[in-house]
Amino acid sequence: MGLMPEGSSNPFTKLDKQSVIGMLKATGSNDPDILYAQKEKLLAPAKHLKLLAIILVVVGAFFTVTVFLAIAGIPSILFGWWTWRFGSKNIATVEAGYAEYIGSSAT
Repeated sequence: MGLMPEGSSNPFTKLDKQSVIGMLKATGSNDPDILYAQKEKLLAPAKHLKLLAIILVVVGAFFTVTVFLAIAGIPSILFGWWTWRFGSKNIATVEAGYAEYIGSSAT
């Protein structure tokens, strides 16, 4: 895809804790710096979703204030809210998987 950064994946992929742990195991290392870098790589799409959500809500609010564009503003706000929740859930999943993996590898 021409406009997507190299190595990026679909930001709307729902993550689960087991896949996060599997991606951390795939690094083949117990070095905290490498694991942290992998965690940040997993968090990047979710953080971009949260930024998209903020933009959607702000644009939607502006459109809704200008009454004529409310037909586009209200769906924009709703999609922004859904995007925020989706990104937050993925961030929480990555953090939980990271904490579990670090806890299990320390013993």
